[in-house]
Amino acid sequence: MFYLPLHASGRGAGGEGKPAYRNAINRIYAHRFCPPLNQKSAGPQANRPNLLQNRCKEITVRLVSFILPAGATARAGVLLDDAIIDLAAAAALISEEAAAAQWDMLSLLRGDHPDATIAAAADIVQAVINVMGGADPSEAPLGEFNWHEGLTIGDTALVIPATQVRLVAPLPQAVSLREFDALADERTVMMRRAAGYWVGDRNWPAFRFASHTAILGPDEPIELPMLEPLDCGMALGCVIGRAGHDIAPEDADAYIAGYLLVNAWTIRDPLAASLRPRDRATSLGPWLVTPDELEYYRDDDRRLMLELRLRLNGRELARANTALMRWSFAELIAFASRDTMLYPGEVLVSGVATGGCLLDLHGDDGPWLRAGDEVVIECAELGQLRSPVGLGLELE
Repeated sequence: MFYLPLHASGRGAGGEGKPAYRNAINRIYAHRFCPPLNQKSAGPQANRPNLLQNRCKEITVRLVSFILPAGATARAGVLLDDAIIDLAAAAALISEEAAAAQWDMLSLLRGDHPDATIAAAADIVQAVINVMGGADPSEAPLGEFNWHEGLTIGDTALVIPATQVRLVAPLPQAVSLREFDALADERTVMMRRAAGYWVGDRNWPAFRFASHTAILGPDEPIELPMLEPLDCGMALGCVIGRAGHDIAPEDADAYIAGYLLVNAWTIRDPLAASLRPRDRATSLGPWLVTPDELEYYRDDDRRLMLELRLRLNGRELARANTALMRWSFAELIAFASRDTMLYPGEVLVSGVATGGCLLDLHGDDGPWLRAGDEVVIECAELGQLRSPVGLGLELE
């Protein structure tokens, strides 16, 4: 563990007798986890490849929720390489007001405190980098920072090895969960409808509500139902970061706080599904990726071009590309916000991708998931959402 004395002077110090962690910031990249783009470029895409190669590939930044070994409540953090910056503990690096704020993910998204926002989280990341590696992190490769050793100031751990905490869903308390059907092709839709399961309208981005109180995180077990068979469901989700209603599609991207992987667990019994649609559970994670980090992966229609993969017990079952979504997330947000208010912390799900569930692969006779199985949904840009089956506590 890397320790910094409580009243030590360091390269971040701005005056004699002041704690180093109070003056650690010499340069802040507002609203970014990576350096800003060259303002002289022709547009946001122009310098993006170089930006990714020169900075973001050295160390990735992801928003996470985690629980300390002796803790009971989820805290918001930033995953850097193999360590986590505890935003609540490190907030003192930027201001006393930020240190007094509540730093859970939902409070951060809502902006309950003016000094506890996603932009402030970026400031905290920069401050921690300054303390560990100097005032200007661009002068030294991020790989030289001993992130895996952590950072403690006084008795407070600011940077914690990821192996010492438990990751939970990035948004453990989702405000709502809207599930669309935008990532299935026509043949898959016909097959799912014939089997007796819900499919969305093909002319409008229809959605259904799923249970937002049954949220699971990465590596969190999903318990098999007592009688009915259980299926997985590979999907992509976005989290709302700003309140708004009647949002125009061209404005909708500004309301997205980030993207994450989704596993939509479904009971495979048409009658049970019609009576209790999608209330078993939904796994989210492993982290929340802000839209600016995915800007390079958009097509001309602003759809994300991300490849999702589904694995069962180590064997790849399916791949899907989000560029094939029938409607973009901007269009889904526009539809969901018609005559109603969307609030920070609401989750919009693309819908299960073609081939992203056992129903698509084997038909309505299965085989289905069994105790001891391990389901993994992965994406190079969004991480791995791993879920063991048949272990842990009963959900209901």
